[in-house]
Amino acid sequence: MKLAKHPFLNGFLALLFCTAAIITYLLHHQMMDNARTSLATSLATEYATKQRILVNHHIDQRAQQLLALSQDDLFIEALATADQAMLSRMEQRMKSLVADLNNGYLLRPGEGRLAELNNFIGQQLSRRVLEGELPEPVAAKVRDDWELVFAYPVKNTEGKILGTLLAMLSMEPLNKALARAIDPSLGTTELLQDVPGAGATPFLTLTNKSKAVNTVKQDTRIGTWKLYFTGSATLLKRAVPSYTEFIVLAGAVASITLLLAYLAIRIALHHDHWQNWRGRRKPVLARPPANEAVSSADGTMDETGEGAMNGTNATDPAPDEPQEPATYSETDSNTDNTDGNDDISDIPAVVFRDYDIRGLAGSQLTPAFALKLGRALARRAMLVDEHTLVTGYDGRLSSPELIESLEEGIRSTGCHVIHLGSVPTPLLNFATNHLQQTECGVMVTASHNPVQYNGFKIFFQHHALCGAEIMALQAEMTEDYPDKPHGERQELDISGDYIEAISDDVVPAQHTKVVLDAGNGIAGELASRVLDAIGCDVIPLYCDVDGSFPNHAPDPTVPENLTDLICHVQDNQADLGIALDGDGDRIVAVSATGKIIWPDELLMIFARDVVSRHPGADIIFDIKSTRRLNTLISSYGGRPVMWKTGHSHMYNKIIESKAPLGGEFSGHIFFQDRWFGFDDGIYAAARLIEIMTIREQGLDEIMAGFEERCSTPEIRIEVDEQEKFTLIEKLREKEAFQAGKMSTIDGIRVDFPKAWGLVRASNTGPALTLRFEAESEESLEKIKSLFRQQLRSIDDRLSF
Repeated sequence: MKLAKHPFLNGFLALLFCTAAIITYLLHHQMMDNARTSLATSLATEYATKQRILVNHHIDQRAQQLLALSQDDLFIEALATADQAMLSRMEQRMKSLVADLNNGYLLRPGEGRLAELNNFIGQQLSRRVLEGELPEPVAAKVRDDWELVFAYPVKNTEGKILGTLLAMLSMEPLNKALARAIDPSLGTTELLQDVPGAGATPFLTLTNKSKAVNTVKQDTRIGTWKLYFTGSATLLKRAVPSYTEFIVLAGAVASITLLLAYLAIRIALHHDHWQNWRGRRKPVLARPPANEAVSSADGTMDETGEGAMNGTNATDPAPDEPQEPATYSETDSNTDNTDGNDDISDIPAVVFRDYDIRGLAGSQLTPAFALKLGRALARRAMLVDEHTLVTGYDGRLSSPELIESLEEGIRSTGCHVIHLGSVPTPLLNFATNHLQQTECGVMVTASHNPVQYNGFKIFFQHHALCGAEIMALQAEMTEDYPDKPHGERQELDISGDYIEAISDDVVPAQHTKVVLDAGNGIAGELASRVLDAIGCDVIPLYCDVDGSFPNHAPDPTVPENLTDLICHVQDNQADLGIALDGDGDRIVAVSATGKIIWPDELLMIFARDVVSRHPGADIIFDIKSTRRLNTLISSYGGRPVMWKTGHSHMYNKIIESKAPLGGEFSGHIFFQDRWFGFDDGIYAAARLIEIMTIREQGLDEIMAGFEERCSTPEIRIEVDEQEKFTLIEKLREKEAFQAGKMSTIDGIRVDFPKAWGLVRASNTGPALTLRFEAESEESLEKIKSLFRQQLRSIDDRLSF
């Protein structure tokens, strides 16, 4: 009411607040819009850099592969002999090895094939190669499509140029890779080739109609190529700058405005008070203190006393009035313990193994266990900024119940689930590399273990959980996890994408008859489709899924389990047999004559092929594998690396060291050459068939080219689960093998000049596992006898 007497003050206050609002608006426009544009430009630079790195990687990868082919002995021999049939075969081989190759040529000097095809760019590059140059790759428009063209000299041992290796590659894989790397809605990507005299020509464009951010330019490793990225309105909208600086300045404007308003009001009210004082004519009677009661004429308390007589506040309860205790309803609690999260009785420590979780289904691994595990894994995923988990399960009888509870646990935290269904483990691993939503997955499987077992394999961002990461899960599963709105569950079938990826990559030179034994595991149907897609005649054996494994255990490393496969290969006169384990990530092969080709021998075949394209690269193999790998890998220019057994350890080592190939005796084969680095028995089978058909040799002929060794399969000694590691430690402390070279990275492996032996604690069951290899049967028996003697010296029950 007092302010109503001051119209000028009200006008001033209105002007003051309007000015503050305008200043705040201008600050927001100036600071936030500029900051948004600056952030968007920074994001555009980041995206352009990411795409430049991807382009350089794509070029480098193809260049290394093609350079290695130009130095391949078979290519050199073909040009040296000028054998047209061999040249044609090598050109066909080039097409099968280089996934995105449209046309490949081995050209002798003076050859006129390119002129007949009007391939002018190929002619130009070939001429420069023959003149001693090493031209950069170029983009060339062939008919209506752009292609990536490489040219390398093929030289003999004296350095004389025998001809040119010319490769014309599709631009589509690079196009797809760039589109996957950056959401196309965020901007326009252009690759331009600036050729002197011809100007800059765009040859690859991923376009978005709106252009809202300044174009960012990047140089690539090819001198004539430039990458341009122009951010879109979507990118500008996504660029959300920090409001901190604006909030500070806006707060300062608000504070100054309120201070000025306060001062103006104080001045106006003070002016009123001064005028009132000057106009007073009568003295003002003193008022009683506020805390003293004023008696009325009838002697009752005036309401202004407010109960001051008894010295208490009228709003306070009486001192002796009983207080009701505070109560809380059940809904006030933030945690829900009804699932028994604080109970560790259903979380047995024995199931947490070195490279996965594995135990007896129904007693050790229960739905309650799977629920707690799902919650713990979802929390781990969210800690690494993943909010979706891919799940799959094998064909075991207990798997459907376990995956249902696992997914319930994951979703109860708000995390989402992509459910692949009943699939092999390689398909789940493929999903974590192929899908955009997540790089984390959980597979319900016990792999090759007997029917009563089940387990969980866990993959986070191209890393398999193992060791301490697995052990820590037991404690994490006992923690309380408050329920949140459930995450979504999406069912997805990506088997077609998986089959297409393999059939696009692997191209056998001829049809092959294959007997496929899936051991009634989950991989039979998918593996049959893959082999059929690459042109094989597939004879299925135990490819129907049956979680009771009625025909034989799903472990192909046990010779007895391969008896039926050997018979079917011989009876059907097949080119080879393939045996997979229960979840499809392990492989063993059988030759046409029925000889078992153990996984470390398969690794020898793969290593010879891969090292020729990756000179100097690491090839990883486990401690159970043949010693022949050392010599073979070194002789082809690779670096042999022995590592501890276990699919998780091997996978992580291969990814960490960027090794193009790795494998272990148990059958896990890992390709990071043309594939993703995870263990995949189905893909390994396809690569084996490709090598056989390109070399035009059967497995018996291929193996005849390697030195012979006498060896044993894996030998198991059943022991108590709690004692197996103690027994190995006792043997190590005994220092029993001083005459040999001992390795203890995983158990005890002892190498002697003519033989080696290994004993280690199994990480998948209650057993010690042993393996031996020697140059002769006599040496093999001697080393087996030595190990037998030393084992009995620490426990006379240890016999094999």
